[in-house]
Amino acid sequence: MNDIKPLILIVDDTLTNIDLLSDVLKNEYRLGIAMNGIKALEFVNKNQPDLILLDIMMPEMDGFEVCRRLKIDHATRDIPVIFITAMTDKNHVAKGFELGGVDYVTKPFHALEVKARVKTHLLLKNQLAMSARIFESSLDGIVVSDSDTVIQMVNPAVTLISGYSAAELIGQKTNFLKSNRHGDEFYRKMWKSINETGRWSGEIWNRRKNGEIYPQWLAISSFRDLWGKVSNYVGVFHDMTTIKRQEDELKYQARHDALTSLPNRTFFQYRLQDSLTYSLRHGEMLAILFLDLDNFKHINDSMGHTTGDSLLQEISQRLLFCIGESGVVSRLGGDEFGILLEDVGNEENAVKTAGRINETMAQPFHFKTHDFFLTVSIGITFFPNDGKDAETLLKNGDMAMFRAKESGGNSYQIFTSAMDKEVARRLSLEANLRRAIEQEELRVFYQPKVDLQSGRIVSMEALVRWQSEDGIVSPAEFIPLAEKTGLIIPLGKWVLRAAALQTKKWRDEGYDLRVAVNLSPRQFQEENLLEMIDEILEETGLTPQGLELEITEGVVMANEENAIDLMSKMADKGLFLAMDDFGTGYSSLYYLKQFPINTLKIDKSFVDNIPSDDENVAITSAIISMAKSLGLEVVAEGVETGKQLDFLREQGCDEMQGYYFSPPVPTGDFSLMLAENKSLSF
Repeated sequence: MNDIKPLILIVDDTLTNIDLLSDVLKNEYRLGIAMNGIKALEFVNKNQPDLILLDIMMPEMDGFEVCRRLKIDHATRDIPVIFITAMTDKNHVAKGFELGGVDYVTKPFHALEVKARVKTHLLLKNQLAMSARIFESSLDGIVVSDSDTVIQMVNPAVTLISGYSAAELIGQKTNFLKSNRHGDEFYRKMWKSINETGRWSGEIWNRRKNGEIYPQWLAISSFRDLWGKVSNYVGVFHDMTTIKRQEDELKYQARHDALTSLPNRTFFQYRLQDSLTYSLRHGEMLAILFLDLDNFKHINDSMGHTTGDSLLQEISQRLLFCIGESGVVSRLGGDEFGILLEDVGNEENAVKTAGRINETMAQPFHFKTHDFFLTVSIGITFFPNDGKDAETLLKNGDMAMFRAKESGGNSYQIFTSAMDKEVARRLSLEANLRRAIEQEELRVFYQPKVDLQSGRIVSMEALVRWQSEDGIVSPAEFIPLAEKTGLIIPLGKWVLRAAALQTKKWRDEGYDLRVAVNLSPRQFQEENLLEMIDEILEETGLTPQGLELEITEGVVMANEENAIDLMSKMADKGLFLAMDDFGTGYSSLYYLKQFPINTLKIDKSFVDNIPSDDENVAITSAIISMAKSLGLEVVAEGVETGKQLDFLREQGCDEMQGYYFSPPVPTGDFSLMLAENKSLSF
C-alpha cells in the first residue's frame, strides 16, 4: 500500500509566490492552490487539507477573515494555519495568533524555513490527533476541568457511564456528580493530596443521572502552566460496579452454602466470634444449637442425591421458619446445621426452640410421589456457662448433639461437663485401642454352641476381649468405638485371622468344629470383604466349611439387594451364614426367604424369662417354627437356666449358647473342654 502524503493548501493571490512555495513542497506533500479567500474556503469544504499556508493581504477577503471563518467552524477549526505575509507590523502578527494561526512565515521566505515550520506543525497536529483519539476511545471516563473545577471536556465514556450528555456536563462544577456518600473530611484529604503532590487516587462513590450511586476508581492530576499556576485538573475514572458486584458475589459464595443459601461454617464461626465479643461486653447469654439429621444417609443413598438435596433445601426453610429473626441458621456441612441464638435470655428459651424444631421436622416432607419422615438430634450449649470461646462452644455443642444421637435421636441434649470427661476418656480409649490392635494385645475368647439333641459341642463363637493397662474394657464400650472410628476394620480382620488359625488347629486335632465370627456393619460395607476372607482362609488353611459369618438383621436390611448379592457370593464359596439377633430388627418374611442363610440366632432378649413370660414364649416359638419351615437351623443365645433349655428342646431348637453351659473362655480353657468331652446332661 502506497503512503499517502499530507495535503497542503497554498492560498495566495500572486502566482510567483504560489510557484515558489510549490517548488519547495511538491516533493513531500500533495498541494492545493487557491488564489483568493473565497476559493480557499470552497477548497476546504471539498477537500480538507492537513495544513494551510495563508497569505494575509488578498482582494475581496483577506487572510484574517479566512482564518476567522475556519476557526468558528467545528469541522475546520483544528486545521493548522501558517500565515505567509510581507507585513512585519507586530499588531498584525498578534492579530493572526488571536484568530487562531499557529505560526508566521515572512516574505521573502527561505525554503528550509518553510519546510521546517510545515513539518513541525504537521507533527504537532499528528500528536494532537493521536491524543484526541485516545481521549475519545478510552473505556475509562476522562474529565478535564479548569482551575476552578469547571468541566471543560469529557470523553464519550463519561457520558456512557454517568448517563449525562457532554452538553449537560460541560460548564458544571465537578462536584455536580458527587454522591454525598463521603463526608467533608474525605474531600479535604483528597484536595490536600492534590494540592501538595499534584495527584490523588482512590475509590470514590459518585451518582449517575438516574440517581444510582456507583463506585469508581478515580485518579486526579493537576496541570500547571509555565508560570506554576494550576491551569487544569484531569480526572480519569473506571466504573467499578461490575468488579464490586463480582467481589460481593465471591464474598457471598465464600460465606454461604451453595445448595441452601444458608451461611456456611466459615460465616457461622465469624458471626459467633462477633456475638461472643458483644455478649461478653453486655453480659448476655448465647445459645448454640447443633443439629444432625437422623438416618438422612439412608434416604440419600437409597433415593439419590437429587432427592437428598431437595430435602436439605426444605429442611433449611423449616429451620428459618422456626428461628425467624431471633437467630442465625447455618449449614455446617452434609446434614449438619448450626443455630446461633443471641441474647437468648435463659436456657428455657433455647430448649423451647429445640422442641419447636423437633415438632416441625416431625411433619412429613413431600417430594414428588413420596413422603419422607425425618427427625433431628440437637445438642445445646450456652455462653458463658459452657465455654468462653468459639472453639470450646462448638466442640461442646457437637458433643451434646452426639449424645442426643446416641440416645436414639429425635431429641435434644444440653451439654454437661460430664460429657467433656467422657470425650476425654473416649479419645484416650481410642488411642489405646489403636495401640492394642497394632501390638496384638487383644485376645479371642470362645463360647461353645451345643447341639440340643446330643448335648455335645458342635461349634463356637469367637469373641474379642481386651485386657488394657487400666483393667478389662467391656466390648460394649470398645466395639461401638471401633465401629465409629473405623478401627473395626483392622480389629475385625485380626479377630477373623486369629479365630480361623485356632479353629484349623482344633480341626487338625480331630474336632469337627465350625467357628462363628461376627461381621460388623462397617465390615459388611467394605468393598474388599470377600477378598479379605479368601486371603485369611488361604493363609490359615481353614476350609470355608469351618467358618460361619454372623450378620445382624439390621445390617442386611439397610440395603436388601446389595446384602442378598454379597451373601450369595459368600454362600457360593461354601461359607456358612447366620442371621444374628433375629427378631430385634424389621426384616420381612419375603426378604428372609431371599437371604442365603443357614442359621437363625434367637436374640437373648427373647430367651430371657421363658417359659414364665408368655410373650417371649410366643415369639420364640414362632421364630423356631418359621425357621423350621424355611429349612434353617436355630440357635438360641443367652441360655442361662435349665427351664429355658428344656423349653427350647421341646420347641425343636437345634443349638444353644449361653452361661448355662459355659461363658466365653480363653483358648486354653476351650481346648480343655474339648479334651474332656464336656457336654450337656439331660
